[in-house]
Amino acid sequence: MEKKLDKLIIDDTEYVTEIPDHCRKPYKCVPDPSEITAFIPGTIVEIKVSEGDSVEAGAILLLLDAMKMHNEICSAKRGIIGKIHVCEGDSVQKNQLLISLIYPE
Repeated sequence: MEKKLDKLIIDDTEYVTEIPDHCRKPYKCVPDPSEITAFIPGTIVEIKVSEGDSVEAGAILLLLDAMKMHNEICSAKRGIIGKIHVCEGDSVQKNQLLISLIYPE
């Protein structure tokens, strides 16, 4: 029986290896930049935008308090605030949807 070899690329170096079936995980796609999610569990301290606001890339959307630090959650691209899914004081989990953006064409 012929072994199935897989190609892995790590830091621009290509490796050929065998990955057992029990170690395979589904491929995780790139996150959708229109969905702003919490990268860490915490508490929403301040929401700096309102639904319908236009924002530029890098604009601070809200402050997330995690591990006694205020983390600025920013927009990756220019867009319009479509929906805010949280309120100030809410506790959020990692990967929880916070804000949905709409990108102009």
